[in-house]
Amino acid sequence: MKKKFIYLCLIVTIVLLGCFGKEKENEEVVKTNEEKVITIAEKAEIKTLDPQNTVDSASLSVIQMINQRLFKIDNNGNIIPEIAEEATKIDEKTTLIKIKKDLFFSNGEPVTVDDVLFSLNRAKESPRMTQDFYMIESFEKVDDSTIKVKTFYEAGNLLHKLASMGASIMSKKALEENETNIVGSGMFKLKEWVAGDRLVLERNPYFKDANSNIKEIVIKFIPEANSRMIMLETGEVDIAESLLPLDFQKISKEGDKFVSVEMQSSSNMFIGFDLRDKHLADKRVRQAIAYAINNEDIVDSIYNGSATVATSPIPKITTGHNENSNPYTQNIEKAKELLAEAGYADGFNIVLNVNEDNQRVDTAVVIQDNLKAIGINVEIKTYQWASYVAFVENPAQEKGMFLMAWNIANDDPDELLYPLYHSSQIDAHTNVVFYKNEEFDNLISKARETTDKEKRIDLYKKAQDIIQEELPHYAILYPMQNFAYKKSIKGIEVNKRGYFNFQNTIVE
Repeated sequence: MKKKFIYLCLIVTIVLLGCFGKEKENEEVVKTNEEKVITIAEKAEIKTLDPQNTVDSASLSVIQMINQRLFKIDNNGNIIPEIAEEATKIDEKTTLIKIKKDLFFSNGEPVTVDDVLFSLNRAKESPRMTQDFYMIESFEKVDDSTIKVKTFYEAGNLLHKLASMGASIMSKKALEENETNIVGSGMFKLKEWVAGDRLVLERNPYFKDANSNIKEIVIKFIPEANSRMIMLETGEVDIAESLLPLDFQKISKEGDKFVSVEMQSSSNMFIGFDLRDKHLADKRVRQAIAYAINNEDIVDSIYNGSATVATSPIPKITTGHNENSNPYTQNIEKAKELLAEAGYADGFNIVLNVNEDNQRVDTAVVIQDNLKAIGINVEIKTYQWASYVAFVENPAQEKGMFLMAWNIANDDPDELLYPLYHSSQIDAHTNVVFYKNEEFDNLISKARETTDKEKRIDLYKKAQDIIQEELPHYAILYPMQNFAYKKSIKGIEVNKRGYFNFQNTIVE
């Protein structure tokens, strides 16, 4: 007998939390027909608009406004149809997905099954997307409104993977004419992109699932947090992201002008260790570095409490977080002992790479000072964001140490553990530290083929124990995410990754 799973759309109200977690009062949205332009100060420039060629958050935050997927995940973990109408599971390895009618790309062309198949097969063939499409045997056309998805084994997280940004549905015709012409069916489309300065989106006239008077969004690339704050206060921008903690507290007191939002993120910030480096290849050196760093000082002095000390690679708000993994608290004597055992009693010189983010640069300075106490001399190198991502992902680059973060979109620990640490992902340029561990690989592979949720979580927790012992990365903290905006903007929604949804936003 067929098992039919129909995922009903849910209306999700995002509760915006102000500074210190206080709930903001809901304000009545005043509707207006006057079309508005809003300007956002974003800390990092995007790399690309191709959803199947990137994993960086800055790019994905824009991509999700241009494209739709078969499904999306709300903040409560519910699967919501977007381009799909329903999913029907035929057997353990076969699922039928019916496509909604009357959906259109921003060029006016209808969204068809052929576009869906083209996009999904393009993703399946992309080396960067193997983390999401590893279980897919084939995508097939059944009729003009239905596709068949066949998997190699029963995949309990199939719809989660089809909700990933890499599974965005794009116009086949547009991409075949020009491989850089990304045409989606989302609320906005690209109007202008001035490298190093701004990106402008305009409304997709064929997108009907919106109750908003925003006609255009201008995203300015402003790496300096202080500048983002000033631009918000002076009215140059309407929304400012990623404010410094003290600036955020200041703006939160101006409730007559601004709305401030702070929320937990599904992100961790870590030090990556290039395991090809002769010093970092020794696990004892990596552990010594972890013992030398004062994470609590970083959380208190740089993040002003707007973060928590990490205890494993998986953030606390993500299903499968292992609170009992081996945490490292500062212990200088232990760090020195480990360095001596590894043959580096006198220390060594090394580079710590970081992008031009105020808090990350300040964190790098604290790490530099901490490691000096055990004889490791650190040179800090900074990069503009797009250049930094290219540097980190380039396998030919010797990276030494680097500060980076990873965001989990769909509340699945696999989204971090597989791409960052599974040996198969070295060629996909997400396992950029060249980590290989057969026991870890086997645990992750087994978890991916397990439909029992509790068994999957147990396997992922064991995998976290290995990472905390081996330390290809060292997770430092789980940052809070914040933004502030003018009080004249009503109805902004934001997901766990900090991506905006303006479908019900009214600007007075």
